[in-house]
Amino acid sequence: MSFLVAAALAVGLFVVLPAAAHLLRRGRAAELPFAPAAWVPLARSIARRERRLEDRLLLLLRALAVLALAALGAAPLASCSRLSLSRGSGGSVALALVLDDSLSMHAATKGGASRWERAKGGAVELLSSAREGDSVGIVLSGKPARVLLAPTTDLAVAREALADANPSDRASDLPAAVALARGLISDATQADRRVVVLSDFAGPPPAEGTPPIWAPLPELSEPAADCGIVSAERRGPHVTVTLACSVPEALRGRSLELIGAKGTSVEPGAGTRSIDISSGKPLATLAPSPRAGVQVVTLSTDSNEKMLAVRLTGSDDLARDDLAAVAPDSAALGVAVVADPTRGSGDTGGAPLLEQAIRALDRDVLVRPLGLLPEDAAELDRYALFVLDDPSGMGPEPRRALTDWIEKGGIALAFLGRAAERMQLGSTLEPFVQGSVSFRESPPPGRIDARSLLFLGPEAGALAELEVRGRAVFDDASPAGVKTTARFADGTPFLVERTLRRGTTFSVALPSSIAESDFALNPAFVALLDHVISEAEKRRGRRHTTAGSSFGFGGVKPEVLGPEGAVTLQDTPEGPQASAAIRGFYRVSIDQREELRSVAIEANEITDVPKPRASGAFGGARAASNPTVDVSNETALVLLLLLGLELIVRVRRSVFA
Repeated sequence: MSFLVAAALAVGLFVVLPAAAHLLRRGRAAELPFAPAAWVPLARSIARRERRLEDRLLLLLRALAVLALAALGAAPLASCSRLSLSRGSGGSVALALVLDDSLSMHAATKGGASRWERAKGGAVELLSSAREGDSVGIVLSGKPARVLLAPTTDLAVAREALADANPSDRASDLPAAVALARGLISDATQADRRVVVLSDFAGPPPAEGTPPIWAPLPELSEPAADCGIVSAERRGPHVTVTLACSVPEALRGRSLELIGAKGTSVEPGAGTRSIDISSGKPLATLAPSPRAGVQVVTLSTDSNEKMLAVRLTGSDDLARDDLAAVAPDSAALGVAVVADPTRGSGDTGGAPLLEQAIRALDRDVLVRPLGLLPEDAAELDRYALFVLDDPSGMGPEPRRALTDWIEKGGIALAFLGRAAERMQLGSTLEPFVQGSVSFRESPPPGRIDARSLLFLGPEAGALAELEVRGRAVFDDASPAGVKTTARFADGTPFLVERTLRRGTTFSVALPSSIAESDFALNPAFVALLDHVISEAEKRRGRRHTTAGSSFGFGGVKPEVLGPEGAVTLQDTPEGPQASAAIRGFYRVSIDQREELRSVAIEANEITDVPKPRASGAFGGARAASNPTVDVSNETALVLLLLLGLELIVRVRRSVFA
């Protein structure tokens, strides 16, 4: 409160004057003894009693009038801390609100509320100052940046959209959000266009542009000491944990604990049920080194629990990232490889070239070499992709199990070679190819029409000059669901795709053996593996991802239960997807089987330091964060009413006195 406001309100102290006058008026004169008065009966004056009631009412009215007069004098000088829009020209405004819903906005401010609560409260205050004719759009800057509300002049709709906004565990993508906001109001009919950013400005700064941004809440950029768990993954008895800290002090004196987790199963109509992480007895403990930045530590356990979690003891300014789910072995994309090391290895020995190429892709996959195909379909559910190198056919049981698995959305890739001619009685290469397969020695030069393989990228051009010494030849007479993607120069198939309900098989007419061709040494070989793995991810969905990504499920529509309850699926051209905006476990029910998926956070959301930003100006008119609140008209009206009531009371007193 300024001195002028205090001085104006001090006028209210004069309220004691009417009270003093009233007390003086009601004072009693000194009594003198008069003996004959003892014989006169005591009588009360009715008029005097009525005048006392009128005096009290008159006193109250005069006191209120003095207080109203003091408020009238202070009103033009008063201001408040609410956000509002100043209007230099008095016209309507096109307003784009950029609201940061990233993980760092969960940090507490000095006032006790979180950054998100303060930012959302500021947005509500700005909307309350909007008036008819103003246009409002809302953009959320959590990665990926997205439009929450397209520009609208319906302020009630804008308030409802803002009320439904919630924070997430996403990383921040403020530059993209500001670009979206400027684009929303670029064609607005209002001449006065403004972009308001309510963020802590942690991460890359937004680009300069028109209109300039206004950051009215500098308290959101106050530094916070935070250390959190970025991700945790289990590989056998070991749990690898990635930690990130903004300052070393945030980790000093704290330890990392591995604990058991409890989850509920997915049921139709699960409603708001959620997967909870328990705070049970630690299975393993480790004291990480207190330092800023990212570090990776390992915990070991012999526990057989399927669901595990890790937590940091102690506290810091952001408690939300101190507890994280552990992605199990099954969270990585399972790739089963059936290959003969004696034919598929290079001259230097080691693992088959096929396995080496998959690992060289540096994808989040778990390669599992298999000697034989499983005969039980239940054993196949842990995998998203099967790769067979030069198979010699499959018996009835493995063939039936693999076909059932593919029809449920699996992806299988077979490199066909010389072993195809040595199939035993009762064995076939279905579901890859139908009919007999032969192996041709010394074919014409291995030229392939690369234009049909553009989906492999620029690496497809390397297939034009393959050195081929032998290849498989099979019939591609097109039954339903079979498509020849690429051919050799003589017209025989090179790559054939076959669709089986929700799954797909890929058949290649070359083995990975370098004795038959140099295909395994060609960049297109690695590009083909990468393409097939990507297809498997789309069909089965990634099992482990970061907040802000989505889980895909191919053509099925499963039940999904996340950390905050049932997850609503979104229909996309690639099929139903579930947005994973919150870290933790997600349990997915598909075809009467359950899958466990996990979501982690990005390290830079912890390590990036907030950067205070000065407020911008809009066409010479500044949007004020401490606006004056002029209530002079209302206060003057109240004062007039009080004076009128006093006049009525005085008239009534004179009439009935």
